[in-house]
Amino acid sequence: MAKKQPVIDIKVDLKGKYFSPRSNVHSAIKAGLNDIASEMVGDVQEQLYPGHGWVTGRLRGSIGQRQMSSLTHEIRSGAITGDPVTYAHFIETGMRGGTKTSFRGYRMFEITARAWNQNHKRIDEILLSHALGELK
Repeated sequence: MAKKQPVIDIKVDLKGKYFSPRSNVHSAIKAGLNDIASEMVGDVQEQLYPGHGWVTGRLRGSIGQRQMSSLTHEIRSGAITGDPVTYAHFIETGMRGGTKTSFRGYRMFEITARAWNQNHKRIDEILLSHALGELK
């Protein structure tokens, strides 16, 4: 049975004619979300270093983002390669086979999601810079 892999979930509500799929602003939002996802991948990867969830570098190197739909990106282990590293769930949660272990887990995805959900200023900066670039 496949284990549920940690996924970061950030939602940005876009409404109005400027955000229709045919607008330039829509293209800018897509580019901005791609940049946000890339920065978030970097944030997760920075938390994995020798002695802290990094033994071979396989997990760190497997963390990536992929575009799921027009305005949806997924950040997880194996996002680019397809199959997540088998121990990614354990490193994130500290659970093995649905059972808690003495290892608490590093919660690198959870920490990144929490930080970005509280960092509206950075999200706004990225989205606004792309939107202004399209309106020039």
